[in-house]
Amino acid sequence: MDAYRNAITRNPGCFQGKVVLDVGAGSGVLSIWAAMAGARKVYAVEATSMAQHARRLVQQNGFQDVIVVLEGYMEKQ
Repeated sequence: MDAYRNAITRNPGCFQGKVVLDVGAGSGVLSIWAAMAGARKVYAVEATSMAQHARRLVQQNGFQDVIVVLEGYMEKQ
């Protein structure tokens, strides 16, 4: 996970002001890191009930205005 975190947080130029799509978001940690790196909006798509957990993590980290968690299949969003 350190490699993913470093790749995102150490390259803010790739995220600053951008819209990010996180497919298979799971807990939403990559979405949170993208928001921390300056993404304007992040769409976190998770097909399982883990999306509910991701919403809580997003809110607890104060990114509810940046990250939108969508529960469902990508093909149906």
